[in-house]
Amino acid sequence: MNNTTMSLIDISDAGYNEFNDLLEANEIEPKVVRLALAGFGCSGPRFGLMVDEATDNDYVEVLKDVTFIVSKDLYDEYQGFVILSDEENFGGGMSLRPRKIDDASGCSTCATGCAV
Repeated sequence: MNNTTMSLIDISDAGYNEFNDLLEANEIEPKVVRLALAGFGCSGPRFGLMVDEATDNDYVEVLKDVTFIVSKDLYDEYQGFVILSDEENFGGGMSLRPRKIDDASGCSTCATGCAV
């Protein structure tokens, strides 16, 4: 990655294997994916993945045989991402989470408030 001391992605071997299986099941070749902001909800920002190519405004990190792309702005705001396997996410499915979340995010984006 360019000019940073942290990696873009933290992922365990179990998380990598599950993520790689997902890419293979969907016949994603080459294995190049962009992590992107998908919107906001009651629990804060939501992130998604898409097949894409890197630009000059991105950071790129290759982990084994998967290339991850994150825009520099998104990295600056969230300080990278953590991908958890289903097991690491306590059976809640694979999860993509930012390393840093603004404490002010969350229910303020809901029109009716959040259920507890």
